[in-house]
Amino acid sequence: PSATNQAGSIILSRGSKIVAVKQSRQEVLVWTDNAVYSLQYLGPPAGWGAQIVGENITIASSLCVAYANGMAYWMGKGKFYVYTGQAQPLKCNLKYHVFSDINMDQYGQVFAGTNEEFHEIWWFYCSTSSTTIDKYVVYNYADQIWYYGTMGRTAWLDSGLRDYPL
Repeated sequence: PSATNQAGSIILSRGSKIVAVKQSRQEVLVWTDNAVYSLQYLGPPAGWGAQIVGENITIASSLCVAYANGMAYWMGKGKFYVYTGQAQPLKCNLKYHVFSDINMDQYGQVFAGTNEEFHEIWWFYCSTSSTTIDKYVVYNYADQIWYYGTMGRTAWLDSGLRDYPL
């Protein structure tokens, strides 16, 4: 911080550590280990302000958040969530299938990606019998349907400049 910028500090009242950060259209979303905050730029002299938008929320890893369709989607520890101005659980008919076969010691490897051409959010995770990613679950937000499968993957990039996701 200095007299020529608006850097400073914000105290987040819930959680003991910051787990993930994702920029959306007009705010920055910050996940702690048990809450979600919306940070918005307020201008001088305050700089930034924080508002809690979800309490008692879990997040699986720092890379398990995907932003699509103007909303943030993420995998928690036992549920999926969506942020639409407030954090809320996402209805999932595969919740038992996913969370009964996930290696909880490997939550840190969980990551998310989008396939926006098909309105999909993908999450990759380790099954209970694996220490490397071998499973996925997909949410189609346009049709509000879920599907799953087996696939090893360590990275994901939506198509953007190419014909297919990488």
